[in-house]
Amino acid sequence: MVTGVYPLVPHLLMAASRRRKDRAAPAGQVGVALREWATAVAMTATRPLGFLPMPGHGGHGPRPIIVVHGYAMGQANFRPLARRLAAAGLGPILGFEYWSLGKTGSAARKLGDLIEDVRARTGAAQVDVVGHSMGGVVGRYFVTLLGGDGVVANLITLGSPHRGTDVSAVGFGRPAKELLLGSTLIQRLDAAPQPTRTRLTVVWSRSDALVPGSRQARVTGADELLYDDLGHLGLLTDPRVAAALIDRLR
Repeated sequence: MVTGVYPLVPHLLMAASRRRKDRAAPAGQVGVALREWATAVAMTATRPLGFLPMPGHGGHGPRPIIVVHGYAMGQANFRPLARRLAAAGLGPILGFEYWSLGKTGSAARKLGDLIEDVRARTGAAQVDVVGHSMGGVVGRYFVTLLGGDGVVANLITLGSPHRGTDVSAVGFGRPAKELLLGSTLIQRLDAAPQPTRTRLTVVWSRSDALVPGSRQARVTGADELLYDDLGHLGLLTDPRVAAALIDRLR
């Protein structure tokens, strides 16, 4: 991230792919890539803050909110968003850390354990889950395959590869296979019944170079928020996204 390999290389590849397919890219792609680079550097520098409690961890909102980071990331990435949620009176806000090179199912089971612990400690009947990138897939796995429908009131995913992403092929660990387009895991999630008591909101951007395109980010039947000008990490820091989440989580 500091060198610029991410985000510059994925954004260049996305632009080249669209050019080959005679499809116009959203306007302002250079600006999107540069903002994404600045965000990536800032998040890398602030990663040690992941050892500290999340902003809003002592809040008293409608329900506890659990934030789930993405592949090779950490809960510190959620601090800008958590500050905005806490300022709106939401919370408590708690981070979930997991080994993102391992199985998605294992992470989802551990998320379920944390949710039960939070419910027991707070007395809350339900929690909200906000997942970024792979974290959204972990949350969806819990809701659709592990009995989390209704335990989670709102599942909001940001830039999550719900139908897989070809970028996963250059990764390491189990997600390199599990999050590929058409993988066994993706087919299981697609075949699972859609949640009936958990409200699923999918947030994605046409300028996201890691989960590029509607066929990779969308979930049939889910509420959808679409942006044209945000990179993969920008979904975590943009005030418009925060405002939309606040509206739903209230």
